Amino acid sequence: MFRQVYASLLSQLAEMPPFLQHALAGLPTELLQRLPEDDKSPLLEHLWHIRDCESDLYGLRIHRVLRESRPNLEPVDVGNWPAKRGYLQSDGDTAIAQFAALRSELIADLSQLEEISISRVGIRFDGTEINILGLVEQVADHDRDHRWRIAAILRGYGGRSWVSGLTRRSTRTSRVRGLRPPQRAAG
Repeated sequence: MFRQVYASLLSQLAEMPPFLQHALAGLPTELLQRLPEDDKSPLLEHLWHIRDCESDLYGLRIHRVLRESRPNLEPVDVGNWPAKRGYLQSDGDTAIAQFAALRSELIADLSQLEEISISRVGIRFDGTEINILGLVEQVADHDRDHRWRIAAILRGYGGRSWVSGLTRRSTRTSRVRGLRPPQRAAG
């Protein structure tokens, strides 16, 4: 049972790069930079946020927990990333390509783990423990949140004709697992 749950999570992680490629690759810069009515972030900020969370938040935490003994996982202030890192001056297709490469590496690393490694823990800032499985679940939740938000933004812009299909797929996956659309997550 555990292996099935873990394999399902890794499968979910593998869906995000194709989603971004299909939904956002090649869109005009003006559209990627536009501030949507119902979201605080333009699509370009979503892309670079997702990319940077992979290397500087979730991926980093996962690798620290695998390498170190019970590392302290300090909070990361992602709120200053868009301005500090120049998200709106960056290229969306580059973010997608870099994210896809990082995610591929993360999945390859996670796919090789034995159950004992998956149970390794890090210590959150509040003193609670989180294991690799919990961190992978956070990544999957983060992906779902951004998928819903990106699809909603595209629908608000008139969307591509396939946006409703992407949302239906996400909804179907969520229903199977008994989940509702994600609440807006911080980060």
